[in-house]
Amino acid sequence: MILLNKLITLWRQKKSMSSPTISTTIKPARSLFSMGYFGLGLLLLTGFIWQEFGHLSWQRLAQLQADSTYKQLSGFVLVGYLAIQWRCSILRNQGFMQQAAKLLNQHKLLGALAPAVFYVHAQHIGYAYLQVLSLLYFALFFTGLCNVEITGIRKQWFRRIWLTVHVGLATSLVFLLGYHIFISYAY
Repeated sequence: MILLNKLITLWRQKKSMSSPTISTTIKPARSLFSMGYFGLGLLLLTGFIWQEFGHLSWQRLAQLQADSTYKQLSGFVLVGYLAIQWRCSILRNQGFMQQAAKLLNQHKLLGALAPAVFYVHAQHIGYAYLQVLSLLYFALFFTGLCNVEITGIRKQWFRRIWLTVHVGLATSLVFLLGYHIFISYAY
């Protein structure tokens, strides 16, 4: 995939050099991978929003989600999913930038699956603090989906702001998730 992206970029650079009407400030080509995970994430988000506001429900999954054991197991899967997503940040903070860079495409692809992972645990966003938790989860997903690569904004200030917002939402999600787990087992 990386080789294909490099070939596409080189081809576009050659093409831009031969064309006198194209500006010399051409943006780098988006990789096929970036367009793929963005499309997948957008499709899953659209599907979730459609079923949420259309008040649709998958009855078999609703029956499973009503079961206490299923709720706990799918919750553990969701926590595991979020823990896997935190690996990039943890590796970066420990100074392992190359290892974090190797995991970045996996992080993006798994991030694009966030609405499906959420849907397995809960078909609707809920009420009160559950609504805040759900909206925070989807805000985190959406900021990840609309990253620097997708938006095409290559300015350093934008990258810093985007990363701060993305990691800040992820950190807030951890605290609300802890509260959710506490409430779930306390009652």
